[in-house]
Amino acid sequence: MNNPFKDFDRNSGIGNKWISVNSELEHIDGNKKDIKIELMEDGKPRAMAFFDIDGTLAHLSIIHSQAIQKLFPNQELKELEETYYKGFKLGNSYREFDRMRGIYIDGHLDWKDPEFYFKNRFLPYSKEIDEPGNWAHEKAAEMLKEYGEVASLACDELYKNNPEEFKKSNIESIFILAKMYYRLGIPMVGFTANAKVFVNKLAKYLNLSDIFLDIATDEVMSGGGKEIAIHHLIDKLKSKGILVPKNRLIFVGDSLRGDIGTSLIAQKKDPEIRGQEF
Repeated sequence: MNNPFKDFDRNSGIGNKWISVNSELEHIDGNKKDIKIELMEDGKPRAMAFFDIDGTLAHLSIIHSQAIQKLFPNQELKELEETYYKGFKLGNSYREFDRMRGIYIDGHLDWKDPEFYFKNRFLPYSKEIDEPGNWAHEKAAEMLKEYGEVASLACDELYKNNPEEFKKSNIESIFILAKMYYRLGIPMVGFTANAKVFVNKLAKYLNLSDIFLDIATDEVMSGGGKEIAIHHLIDKLKSKGILVPKNRLIFVGDSLRGDIGTSLIAQKKDPEIRGQEF
């Protein structure tokens, strides 16, 4: 694999400087940490890394199980969980909950196959599902809000009674990668198809606030998927005075459509976006 960062190795820049940038994420102690970033000779970080959270950095089934059962209490739990998890690769929660609502409230059982849903429901009605002001979007948004609140409370309860479960949920190899980027002074952000109230708790209890600058959630993805989050997060770093190296981006995720492939969609709006995908 070609390395677009080969000219920016740690020892190549004489006079590279480090800066501190305040994270947007609240730590378990209630504070927001300063994250150190190294600037290369061109005045930009050596890269900017985007991480999916759920399924990439951590397995959160213990939380999802409680939340999805609360929304659909009359369903057999194992089947309900399997159906819900299959929709995680759709790109955002508006699509996920439009699908779940269609299956368990409106009786579209063929939507249990996420590919069938994507081709026969989402593609013909993508605007109605993704964009505010449409009935399908608003119904999905109502479910997302309720789900986020239930998941947030489940996080609090789990941390109170079994805090070690959060450490057990970590996907160690990806955390090692993230910590390596942190030591290299690479600014890291997250993008995840979950509600902000839920993600704020994950940032605390998974200690993501120690190394991540920000995490984009479903609330900033209305009108599309994680490609919107990419632009949003780049703009957030710009607002902090960081010149983003758009040709040296890193995308880490577990879904080709929902995570990694979104960089290609983001390029359509900004052709300067380039990088590596893992």
